Amino acid sequence: MSRTQHDALAAFSRIARHKSFTRAGAELGVSASALSQSMRQLEDSLGVRLLTRTTRQVTLTEAGEALLARLSPALDEIGAALEEARQSQGQPAGLLRLTLPHSAAQLLFYPLLADFLASHPQLTLELDVNNGLVDIVAQRFDAGIRFGETLQPGMRALQISQPLRFIVAASPDYLARRGAPARPDDLARHACIGYRFGGNGQQYRWQFVQDGQPLQLALSGPLIANDNMAILHAAMGGAGLAYLAEPLARPQIAAGRLQAVLDAFMPPAEAFHLYYPHHRQPPAKLRALIAFLRGRAGLP
Repeated sequence: MSRTQHDALAAFSRIARHKSFTRAGAELGVSASALSQSMRQLEDSLGVRLLTRTTRQVTLTEAGEALLARLSPALDEIGAALEEARQSQGQPAGLLRLTLPHSAAQLLFYPLLADFLASHPQLTLELDVNNGLVDIVAQRFDAGIRFGETLQPGMRALQISQPLRFIVAASPDYLARRGAPARPDDLARHACIGYRFGGNGQQYRWQFVQDGQPLQLALSGPLIANDNMAILHAAMGGAGLAYLAEPLARPQIAAGRLQAVLDAFMPPAEAFHLYYPHHRQPPAKLRALIAFLRGRAGLP
């Protein structure tokens, strides 16, 4: 494959990701018209149309979708190999794209961000704080962070935090008015503040261990949110019971603004895991992040 063909295929991948010649050109440092000419030459050499162009957007043809599916992993490997070569004698550098839920951002990342960036001044960290289930391959993230090790097939997971407990808590005022639940079954008679994954995602089912068996409860209440801070403040204001990671609620419990209930029924603690495609060798910038997070968590 010639250098010209490689550059054209790399440009095609960028155009497909951005669905725009203008945005792809800005990323590559070339004009949209130059990219359009390059794509016409590529299509002519292959004898097939790859892109459908309109005044509003650029979409892939069926042939374009098939080519992109085969092309993206190869380009990722080439890019990773070139980056490894560039960074072999220096500090990790470049753009590190990471997707993570609000809980991981609040509990794990925000307190450590400044220290990590100071330790790696040649890195640019891009965070996508997103409670939805993100396809990190299709959206070209270097890695993602989630609770637990149950991930989509083809992913490798590494623990990057100590296990975190969850608690159920409410304000003393709410418990004085409504009483404290003695068992998870009692929650059906309470106002339970819900958490939803992403804008159209499923509502989280509260997890317990009752009579030695795992128990998941779909509960209802006056508020559903996809942000833990909204849930925390609603609970402190007496709106109902909340299911929260213990580090978020601990300062409010110590201050008397919240009170924990149902401690005997809470499930085992869970840790955050960083995940990336199993077939891909993590680049130096991702290895630096893994080493930093595991070191701060006291993990070997």
